[in-house]
Amino acid sequence: MANYCYTNLYVYGPQEELANLFKKLKRWTRKDERKPKTAFGCGWLSFIAEGAGIQAFDLRAGVEKIQFDGKGQLFIKYISADGPQPAFWEALVRKFAPRSWFCYLAEESCTGLYITNDKLKRKITADYAIPGRCADGSYTSSLVRRSTFYSEGAMRELLVSKYGTGKAMAELLELAKKDNLPVYKVKRVD
Repeated sequence: MANYCYTNLYVYGPQEELANLFKKLKRWTRKDERKPKTAFGCGWLSFIAEGAGIQAFDLRAGVEKIQFDGKGQLFIKYISADGPQPAFWEALVRKFAPRSWFCYLAEESCTGLYITNDKLKRKITADYAIPGRCADGSYTSSLVRRSTFYSEGAMRELLVSKYGTGKAMAELLELAKKDNLPVYKVKRVD
């Protein structure tokens, strides 16, 4: 069974490049009766790869939302099986927006995987994540789609309010672990 990965992808660059990419993405993901039915709907990444004329990857993924701010940011929210699919997005951005760059924040809350490619914290400033709560008040369920993200300072503040002052961050994290409060470090990768 796949672990579903929920990803927010941000593409930054010149307005004209992003406007062109946005227009293409909308065209490639629109509902078309001739397209085969997929579990990922019209936003299936293979439809995007086909429209873009790029090599198909293992694209068990679907776009949920595409927004362009009209300036220098394109936002894409998608769900994928087993990871954030960065090689696909790299190929797409390189081909259609070569002066642009992208960063993403991905989560598989049921496995405790929180990852970003923004090593320098240019846009993604999250250092920690706590999975969302289930309806019964418990944490970490594959049914919970989004987590809450915290900077180092915000996480420290949250844990100090629960466990008191005068403790190092490592000690605060250990106390959270003992209390079964799942706090995950956001991994920064290339």
